[in-house]
Amino acid sequence: MFQGKSSQRISVVCALICVSLVLTGCGSDTNSAKSGVHNHGGADAFNASLVAENVIANVTVDPAKVGNVLLHVEFTPPGGSLQQVQSVVGNLIPSDASLSTIILWFENDGSNHFHYEVSVPTPGSWTLDFDATLDDGTTAPYTTPVVFES
Repeated sequence: MFQGKSSQRISVVCALICVSLVLTGCGSDTNSAKSGVHNHGGADAFNASLVAENVIANVTVDPAKVGNVLLHVEFTPPGGSLQQVQSVVGNLIPSDASLSTIILWFENDGSNHFHYEVSVPTPGSWTLDFDATLDDGTTAPYTTPVVFES
């Protein structure tokens, strides 16, 4: 039916259409929360799935309330669990400039799992900002707003 370069062009166009449909269905915004994509923790937990450097970070903040909070991040690199995230560091930044930013040094909790326990002093909107260092030295930056209730 089709031969040579026109067959290749049709294949490329079909592949691009498939990729765009997948990205549209899954959400193609980098570094933005996807409601309902990731759901862990208790009833008061905040969950988000974020993407940077083609690596998905499933984030759980449990509970999203003032006081002691567990931040948990599970990474899914394109190479699967064989491709390891080496370290995760970040900040919890308050919207109120009179409050201090909380520095986060996540602990490795297994293959591509990291956690950090933190005490959130006041309710309101905070920004969770963290960087994951990948096997090849690449840094994947992630950011999401988190609202902490009283």
